[in-house]
Amino acid sequence: MRLITPDMRATLVQRPLGLVFDIDGTLSPIAPTPGAARLYPGVAPLLEQLRAYAHVAIMTGRALADGAALVNVDDIVYIGNHGLESADGLPATHAVSIAPEAMHYTTAAKHLLDLVEEKLLPELPCILVQHKSIGGSIHYRLCPDPELARRKIVALLAEPARQANLPLSLGKMVVDVQVPGIDKGTALRAFARRFAVRGLVFAGDDRTDLAAVREVAHLRQEGLVAQAVVVQHHDTLPELLAGADLVVQEVEGMSNLLQEIMGEVARS
Repeated sequence: MRLITPDMRATLVQRPLGLVFDIDGTLSPIAPTPGAARLYPGVAPLLEQLRAYAHVAIMTGRALADGAALVNVDDIVYIGNHGLESADGLPATHAVSIAPEAMHYTTAAKHLLDLVEEKLLPELPCILVQHKSIGGSIHYRLCPDPELARRKIVALLAEPARQANLPLSLGKMVVDVQVPGIDKGTALRAFARRFAVRGLVFAGDDRTDLAAVREVAHLRQEGLVAQAVVVQHHDTLPELLAGADLVVQEVEGMSNLLQEIMGEVARS
């Protein structure tokens, strides 16, 4: 059964066209640790082929360098750390920009991550703390009681994060320390404006993708031809599914949709 709907087909014929994809849970199956993740087989060649027909972007909560190393496709846009970082290709050969309005949060965000390392790691060595250019992520997937670990992380950080005006975002077995006013939604809008796209597709699967899914609806109200794809897993948020224009099952379903997208754009 074909996945592409008439509305998706109407989006894919637009030029310029933007195609924006999350990584983990969308193009890559969720792994026990971030370092163990791998792209689903066949995804990288499809991204390479799509470059000829669209402005292709990877938008991830990972640090840009980390996400780019995982995808390893050059001459596509990489947007990392929930919109804080961007580059027009692999960072080995393309400059990485950091949102200037976020710079003054660097010290406060680092302090929150240091708190976790100082106060919780001795008790919960199963926690993995990732420092990024600004902010970072605290993973607890490997903890014997993930719910208890999450509660302890949030209890420790809630008040200092509030005082520093730093949002805490809860993803799949991860707590992200973010920067106010910058998320995947604002990054998606900036991408659409930069390339003056007439058609836009975004695909994601997690809580941090919700801002981008909602932004697709806002952009459509403003006249853009746009579609939001949600990759459904057993724990997908109802809000994400409610905002989706198209739902595919697991990363395999997203890979199948990518193949269909490639066929559509090549014909249009």
